[in-house]
Amino acid sequence: MGDMDFKAHMRLQRETVVYLTTRYSTSSFGVDQAGGGRSRITPKKSVYMYIWYISNTVTFRQLGNLFGVAKSSAWSVVKRVSCFLISISDEYIKWPEGVHLQKNSEKFYRKQRIPGVIGAIGCTHIAIKAPKGQQEMYLDRKKTYSIVLQAVVDADKKFIDVTCGEPGSLHDHRVLRRSKLFDDADRLYEEMFAGSYFLIGDSAYPTTKWLVPSYKDYGNLTQGQLKFNEIHSSTRMVVQYTFGLLKGRFRRLLKFTELTDLEMITNIVVSACVLHNICITQNDFCDVGEENEMDDSAPFVLEEEIKESNSNANLNRRQNLFNYLRQHNLI
Repeated sequence: MGDMDFKAHMRLQRETVVYLTTRYSTSSFGVDQAGGGRSRITPKKSVYMYIWYISNTVTFRQLGNLFGVAKSSAWSVVKRVSCFLISISDEYIKWPEGVHLQKNSEKFYRKQRIPGVIGAIGCTHIAIKAPKGQQEMYLDRKKTYSIVLQAVVDADKKFIDVTCGEPGSLHDHRVLRRSKLFDDADRLYEEMFAGSYFLIGDSAYPTTKWLVPSYKDYGNLTQGQLKFNEIHSSTRMVVQYTFGLLKGRFRRLLKFTELTDLEMITNIVVSACVLHNICITQNDFCDVGEENEMDDSAPFVLEEEIKESNSNANLNRRQNLFNYLRQHNLI
């Protein structure tokens, strides 16, 4: 295939697939022992099978027929490559530190002039086949069986934290409180947020010293609060856009129609998040120009302004930010 046809079919650039194959072949996951140390399915074929599975909505039987292997082998290959990607996830899904915190905050600031934001948090549901046990727990508000993917996304649409596998019936707020992120954010606040940075999320989330949600709109918000919600929403939409890119590229995540192994489904979803970040690192984008969304006309925000937006410890973080934006005639 030519490069354009390859990208159209595989959803990844050829260079990205070559990189994955090289990494996989040198890992402990890349050898499928068939006796005498020989590999039954080559690393290249394994990577291609995994990519084809997550990029389309084929069954394992169809995947096996396409690549000339048994259904059980197709299942085993997808599981193994997923585990491989999770094994290198610390390289690609990681919390920004040091100067990267400031740079990420500056990129968010260029969107709507909100100082101090380092990530947007949100949840999306991954539709699944009805599980064998506790079906009611996995029935979400749309009456679909699902698991929840919670993610924090930076200004470059990269995942910096991922939690996956909670039942679809759980509210976003509860998913957050049950996540490792929630415990870490309180316990390691100074390390993760440097005492002044924070995340933004929709009104489902609580207001904390490290998380600023929008206002709940029951029809009684002031004009200032409505304007706050408007620029807040515009800034945090990066997380929903990222979910759209993830599911648009890896269509398997739209619905798991065959698998009922919740652990394997969760691993496949997380592995797709890792691969999403690898694609960004490799400049392998879904849409032309998606990497050029920022408004470069905005000046960099100063550290003093970030601290100013959280200057009064007696007020909650959202009220501090609201006051800051009003004082600077942004709302």
